[in-house]
Amino acid sequence: MACKYYINGIESKLYTELYGYMDNTAPEKKSETAVYKILKDNGIAARFRGSTYLNQANLQPSLREIKRINSKYPGLLTTQFIKTTPKTIYSRESELHSLDINPIVLQSISEEGPETADFTYEDITELDQYARFVAGKENTDDYYLDEKARQENTSDQSKFSDMEKEDKDRLEAKVVHLKEAFAKAGVIVDVEYDTELDVLGNVRPGEVNPIVTLNPDKVKEDTAYHEFGHIYIDMLGIQDPVVAKAIAELKDSPLYARIAQNYPELTGERLDKEVLATAIGLEGAKIVRKNPSPLQQLINRILRAFGKLFGIQPNTAALIAEEMFAKQLRAEGMINPLSPYTQEARDQKNFTEIVQNLKVRIASELYEVEQLPAEEREKKIYGLQNLKEGLNKVNKIEDLFATVNYMGNSLYSAKAEYEQIIELPINEQATLENMQTLYGLKQKLDVLDILTPIRKVLTSKEKEGKIVNEDQFNKLEDKIYFLIKETETLSDEFNNNGIPIMAKFLSGYHNKAIDSQLQAEIDNKLRYKNTRGLKKNTLEYKNIKKRYDEGELTDAQFLTEKVNLTVEQLKDRMLPGYGPLVKQLRAAYKDKSSLSYMLDPLIYSNDNAIQLFVKSLQDAELRTNDMTRVFKSKLSNAYNKFVEGRSESDIAKLNEYLLEEVVIRGKKRLSLVNPIDVDKYYNDKSEFIKKLNAEYGQPIQKEGQSETSFKSSYGAWKLSKNYQRVRQEEAEWDKKNSEPIDTWKEELVILNGQIKIAKDVKTKLEKEGKEDRDEYSMQVGKLRELIKFKDANYNSFTNTPRRAWVRPLKSKYTNAKYTKIQGDPRLKEYYDFVLEEFQAAHQLIGAKRMDKNEWDKFSYLMPSIRKEDIDRLKEQGAYTAIKDKLKDSFTITETNDEFGTYDQNTGELNNSIPVYHTNSVESKDVSKDIASSLYKFRHMAHNYKSKSEVVGYVMLFRDMYSNRDVLETDSSGLEFMNKTAEKLGFKMAIKKEGESFRLRHLDEFIKVIMFDQRELKQEFHGVSLTKIAGNLNTYTALNTLSFNLLQGANQLILDNLTMAQESVASQFMSKSDLGWAKAQYWFEAGAMTDIGKFDPQTKLGKAIEYFDALTEFSDHEGNKIVGGKARKVLSTDNLLFLQQAAEHELSGTRLLGLMKSLTGKLKDSSGKVIKNEKGEDANLYDMLKIDKKGVMSVDPRVDNFNRLDFIGLVQGLSRRTNQTKGKMHSPMIARRAGGKLLMLFRSWLLPGIRRRYGHGGGSSIHVDEELGTITQGMYISFWNMLTGSLSERKLIYREMSEMEKQNVKRTMVELASVIAAGALVGVLANIDDDDETWASNFLLYQAKRYHTEIMQWTPLVGTNELLRMVESPTATTRPILQGLGLMRQLAREFQYAIPGSPWVDEKDIFYQKRTGRFEKGDRKITKDFQDLMIGWRGLSKSLGEGPKDAYKWFTKMD
Repeated sequence: MACKYYINGIESKLYTELYGYMDNTAPEKKSETAVYKILKDNGIAARFRGSTYLNQANLQPSLREIKRINSKYPGLLTTQFIKTTPKTIYSRESELHSLDINPIVLQSISEEGPETADFTYEDITELDQYARFVAGKENTDDYYLDEKARQENTSDQSKFSDMEKEDKDRLEAKVVHLKEAFAKAGVIVDVEYDTELDVLGNVRPGEVNPIVTLNPDKVKEDTAYHEFGHIYIDMLGIQDPVVAKAIAELKDSPLYARIAQNYPELTGERLDKEVLATAIGLEGAKIVRKNPSPLQQLINRILRAFGKLFGIQPNTAALIAEEMFAKQLRAEGMINPLSPYTQEARDQKNFTEIVQNLKVRIASELYEVEQLPAEEREKKIYGLQNLKEGLNKVNKIEDLFATVNYMGNSLYSAKAEYEQIIELPINEQATLENMQTLYGLKQKLDVLDILTPIRKVLTSKEKEGKIVNEDQFNKLEDKIYFLIKETETLSDEFNNNGIPIMAKFLSGYHNKAIDSQLQAEIDNKLRYKNTRGLKKNTLEYKNIKKRYDEGELTDAQFLTEKVNLTVEQLKDRMLPGYGPLVKQLRAAYKDKSSLSYMLDPLIYSNDNAIQLFVKSLQDAELRTNDMTRVFKSKLSNAYNKFVEGRSESDIAKLNEYLLEEVVIRGKKRLSLVNPIDVDKYYNDKSEFIKKLNAEYGQPIQKEGQSETSFKSSYGAWKLSKNYQRVRQEEAEWDKKNSEPIDTWKEELVILNGQIKIAKDVKTKLEKEGKEDRDEYSMQVGKLRELIKFKDANYNSFTNTPRRAWVRPLKSKYTNAKYTKIQGDPRLKEYYDFVLEEFQAAHQLIGAKRMDKNEWDKFSYLMPSIRKEDIDRLKEQGAYTAIKDKLKDSFTITETNDEFGTYDQNTGELNNSIPVYHTNSVESKDVSKDIASSLYKFRHMAHNYKSKSEVVGYVMLFRDMYSNRDVLETDSSGLEFMNKTAEKLGFKMAIKKEGESFRLRHLDEFIKVIMFDQRELKQEFHGVSLTKIAGNLNTYTALNTLSFNLLQGANQLILDNLTMAQESVASQFMSKSDLGWAKAQYWFEAGAMTDIGKFDPQTKLGKAIEYFDALTEFSDHEGNKIVGGKARKVLSTDNLLFLQQAAEHELSGTRLLGLMKSLTGKLKDSSGKVIKNEKGEDANLYDMLKIDKKGVMSVDPRVDNFNRLDFIGLVQGLSRRTNQTKGKMHSPMIARRAGGKLLMLFRSWLLPGIRRRYGHGGGSSIHVDEELGTITQGMYISFWNMLTGSLSERKLIYREMSEMEKQNVKRTMVELASVIAAGALVGVLANIDDDDETWASNFLLYQAKRYHTEIMQWTPLVGTNELLRMVESPTATTRPILQGLGLMRQLAREFQYAIPGSPWVDEKDIFYQKRTGRFEKGDRKITKDFQDLMIGWRGLSKSLGEGPKDAYKWFTKMD
């Protein structure tokens, strides 16, 4: 028995399929893919590059259906508004929404069976009766609708209708329903939406299928059924008995008379068909007008049954409409054969899709290329323009010859470039420039994939004999076949030769110190026959163990084999050259766990290539930061000079003479002062043209005048002499009110020179017979563009400039503000600096990204950076500031930059380097802080430049990595082997299907670091879940940590004791190095004089920035407020000054200690140890120099120092001893709303686990390229010493490797610290009450907390911590519950205020005994308020009885 679901009386294919799948599929077998397929098949969803989106052409109905589905299955589907995509030549303006299917919700939906359907049936007759008489929408009080005519000729156009305008959602539903009805009868109807259509809708025969075109802005309730009715009438034929009867019934009706009156040109059969289509439209509209209740449906059914008994029948037009509504079209009665529709549609659809895909791809690429800096744009623009022009001429398959020919030229060009690179020595091949080129070639090869579907269409056409031009067809077929073969060959070569180049490039980032440490480990294994670190989840070990178990190996032999295998595994981790990386990049790999994917930084990967890849991107970030540091010093000097002696508290007033508002396309925009009064110029011109148009009679559309009539009169006016006079007088006005730009003659000379060069190159290529090459197309395109630019801006007959080479007349339109700036030396100096630096940024990102006047080389607009809260408060008042803050806290705004950018043509999330702050934003929302905006804009531009230099290499690495196979493994990590292969005598590992966690981690990392998609857009009804989570975290952190001396001291103690472990281990620094670092830090007063300064001035402050010791330069530097200590003081970050101070002290001393550890190791180019000014062996701190501009660098005499490796060591050690910080190493879970909440206050968790328990499980040894060493879990090393000593019956510490000994020392220090803390707790917890002081309780709390936090790393106590995490997965639970508690207590207070209230007792309002810091009789609501006040909680915990209460809480927790 089948199930059907009905929505609004219409059978729903979507819900029949979706609910049927949910009802009849076991929860564990439900899949996201199956749900997506159902949504896709019903026009709701589509996928692009791995992401799912709502169908833009069907958006409103899709959103409605998503809401309806979620009402049944809450949380199953989540949509996120991304942006509004502008109207293009290919599509209307439309919203773009992403769609996520929640697998957890999906698999929680129980299997319910068919009983949940609205109606079940057992035969088609029963279904037919239900669809006709019960499910249909019908209002018995509105049996006849007003009959309105809408058709004007035989083109089947609905020109007008007096019915109600159709809601777009209902229109979409009707169209989908009718398309399904016709498809069920074997007829495919294509539907197009065209807002430019003059009529409501029309029907026309397509090359393959009939096409219905509707104007969604004009259609009425009856339009859809009217147009589809035309198709049904034509296919049944005028002689069909039902059609004939319907026409006969309508002959003498008022409707027939009205149609005949309105359309006198229609007669005979044409008029009959028009009247019937009109009647079908009206009846169809009546059927679906309202949604009858089940009771109404039953009554309608009974009434119809009674009607039949008494011979009352509905009119025949209504029956035809019901056939369409019930999807019971009489296919057997249709005159036209149906099979040609089906077959023809498939071929035509494929061909159309090919052309459309190419057009969309080229349009998107052209848009992106147009924004590029001039040099980059020139490399790519001309070929794309030629391809676009060729595609615009394509109407049939044979017309693709020129396009395919262009692709062939592109292939030849790619092959030539590829061969040039391959012929170079390997060292010269492996450069960033060549990587970029190789990726460009890879993209060209990928584009050629389109040739395969073209060939399939050709084959189909050939079989059917539908070739129009046989000679051209054969040439095209041969060309495609040849190009496909060439592409396949080049792709194979590319994959084979590209990997060694990639490996060579990556090997340049390898830290050579690792190999010597691996060798020391190998020597230790061989010397002491030790197998610690042996990976047992390998086939090699499995075979050795099998031989041992079967008696083939003695104990001694088994040990030797294990030692040898351990040694070989260590050797495999060494990188003496790039060869091992080549092998690795070609080999299959074992996947990582989903936990590692979500929680580990990518640098923690066990894959050497991935670690080196991460380091290469750190190198790109370093280049960004260096450009920003240099600019920072320039900006600081210029800004300080500008504000000297002036108040910085009111930023709008400070910059008022440098800024102005201008109107662009009706929107007020904030701009730097332009030398020309642009608004006055455009207003004057607008008023003049308006006056001219009135004087010379330009037609104005009158009220009630049709669009066609107005266009006709306007077109006639444009052909008149009056129009010519308007244009002539406008030209005269332009001439009188404008003048040439100062440099037009110089630019003309340069342009003529460029044209001559392009012509010469073109002629040379023609002589060499290279017209079919890429370089020729490029020159033709370049020449065409240069000549076009010259013709547009230069009148060769009068030898005068025009357009971009003229500007408004200075004498009339010079800006008064600009004149004031020029007259004030301080204003002028700062204005010139700001303008020059903004323009430098535009040069980096491309000058066309922001609106500008035609005569200006660069835009004067301010970057669209949102106002700071304090600035909005001062400029717009408290109400607006609070309103904007709430909006920014809960919704995604046009100035947000944490979600990446979107393609202007397709609406897809851009996988490209983002350019921010160039979009159009109202001036009221844009910051007037010129210096801070300039700094942020420059930092963004620097990032764009450095990332653009590596994006090709990055995507090439990603493509190569995606080609690697993944091994299928068991739970222990042992790969599965193909049994058939084993029987045939060889080994073949089974490959894992689907995308690996490692590749997904790599993909997300690239999106975060390269494309700045730091957070996922997760929205619910327009509210950003990601933002809410972030703001909850911020509030919770401020509420918990602000002024919290207990926590700040705990952080200082914990971190310093961890650093003490490192100094005792002496792996990265010694105890004396750390001692010197502490002394030096406090000798320089911790760089305290830099507090509040934009650009640090102390040597220590600059060193912390230079090596990014706080791991925040890349992420936060661009967001800094440049000046004004008063404004900075109000930043919420300052509430965490205790934690910041603790972190600064630790980071500063860690950095100094690591620099001190290089004493005597820094050498010049001759190999001599460098001395400091005192004649002693220099350390790195001695070698840091600051130039006159305030920029720090390492003394150029140092020849053996790698700054990137040193920064990796600083930040890697920081993470191991503290927490994960910075987007480079942020866990992927933190991109998600839920992950943000989960990881609050837990960023220390994974680094702490890795430090103590290692990376690969057991005793495995991890190669750490970031730290430049090999590591093992320190608890693992300590455990190995204990178990080994017991087994050997002697202490084996002396036989351990240096790395293992260092880990034992770390563990011993931690163990000693825990014992000391426990002893201290025992002493302080038992002192007499009279001897208790705040200090003793403070110390007691710190000892107890330290003891508890270290003990959590042990398995027994750690399990309890894990259980607590499960019970309370996020720290934000507490403030949420406290907020709810406050609301409950407010309700109690309100009830208590009512005299004689029986609902509330005094014990609900007042404390009945001393509780914590509250005395008997205190109101409980006081605590509720205080607990939610930022700062109060921290102060109350730190002062008075706070430390004692905090200790008790820890004791209770234990």
